[in-house]
Amino acid sequence: MDAIRLTVLGAGSVRCSPPVIASLANYYGERPLEITLADADEERLDLFDRFARVSFAATNASHGLKATADLYESVSEAELVVVQICENCARKFLRASRRQGIAELDDLSMIEQAAESLVAAIPQDALVLSLLESEIILPRVAYHRVSWPDELTTAERMSMPHRLLRWIRGRQDLGEFLRKFEESPLKGWLDKPESAIAVQSTPTR
Repeated sequence: MDAIRLTVLGAGSVRCSPPVIASLANYYGERPLEITLADADEERLDLFDRFARVSFAATNASHGLKATADLYESVSEAELVVVQICENCARKFLRASRRQGIAELDDLSMIEQAAESLVAAIPQDALVLSLLESEIILPRVAYHRVSWPDELTTAERMSMPHRLLRWIRGRQDLGEFLRKFEESPLKGWLDKPESAIAVQSTPTR
């Protein structure tokens, strides 16, 4: 059975990626997943790639997994896309885009600028889930958005990379964290992505 090609766009998000990866580690659908983690910050990308591999091994998940800093390439053949671009990813992506002569949209935030460019590269028949803040409207006629996961406190945000490293190195039990995401909005969307489409108006810039 062919695998479903799923891209996590902005996989270096400290807020989103731990719950997203934990949810994927607990997902066992009818078709296997071929997951691509994509982020312009290669250091964060490597951290979450390692965390995903440890998490999938812990739950015996058989997903395929790869990581790339080429955000355009990551979505070019995707069937499902989770958009969770954080400011750090957006800043590095836009810096590289400026070097390539790609114009910025000055009236938009960095995250909106990055989303404006990247979402346009997603195949029109792909199904998209946005984990971005509600005021950020993707330039796409139809997609689904959920207000999840919760925002982190400053202390939680600062400590998360250290927690990830302890889990990766086996110095702290990962099982308790993974069990928190045996059910999640992401898993619900993966079960029925077609029926979860919310129609949005394409913003006029």
